[in-house]
Amino acid sequence: MNSLPDVISAPRFATYKQWASGNEDIALRLYTYNVQLSAALYGPLHIFEVSLRNSIDSALVSKFGISWPDDHAVGLSLYQIDCIAAARKTLAKENKAGTHPQLVAELNLGFWTSFLGRQSHHLWQWLRPVFQTRGLQRHQLAAQLKDVRTLRNRVAHYEPILALPLAQRYAEVTTLTGWLSSAAAAWINRHSSWQSIYPAVPILTTDPTTKITRMDPAVLPYLPPV
Repeated sequence: MNSLPDVISAPRFATYKQWASGNEDIALRLYTYNVQLSAALYGPLHIFEVSLRNSIDSALVSKFGISWPDDHAVGLSLYQIDCIAAARKTLAKENKAGTHPQLVAELNLGFWTSFLGRQSHHLWQWLRPVFQTRGLQRHQLAAQLKDVRTLRNRVAHYEPILALPLAQRYAEVTTLTGWLSSAAAAWINRHSSWQSIYPAVPILTTDPTTKITRMDPAVLPYLPPV
């Protein structure tokens, strides 16, 4: 029977084994912890993404009408136009009617965050009110959204997240969600398991001389058993 590292695959498991200085048992515990932390992030990321896409859609519908995905006045980028075409193709393959709500749900996070990028700066005047906070600059928001999108994609594709600044990323997710909807932020505060699972100690540290990243011994008590 194959061992779990064999099932995971050697290349994927190698990252954790390197962090564990070659100790396979510790590597398995790190792998399991990565899965647990990813699971704890799923709910907050879910609420953030749904809040973002629906808030942007509502703003565009208010300005351009429900047919904004096909309105040249919106000034969509080629990337956004391609995303819409691909989403409609997927809906058609699934024998769905392709209604506006279905299209909104099918479009990915990259599509929605692209509205805060430079190519859509002309829409900022209508999208700025979506974010309920003062002093917000579009380029600062775009940078935060890029970080959160990277985290979301790594979680969605079962990739390692332990090397990311997770405390900062979680703060960005909750802050951005709060700017979009106080009710959505309250849901995260009420249901998120993040605080109970994320330690107040480093998970990984990088040697400033060798640049090699290893598990910090302080996190060992927090790791689940093999």
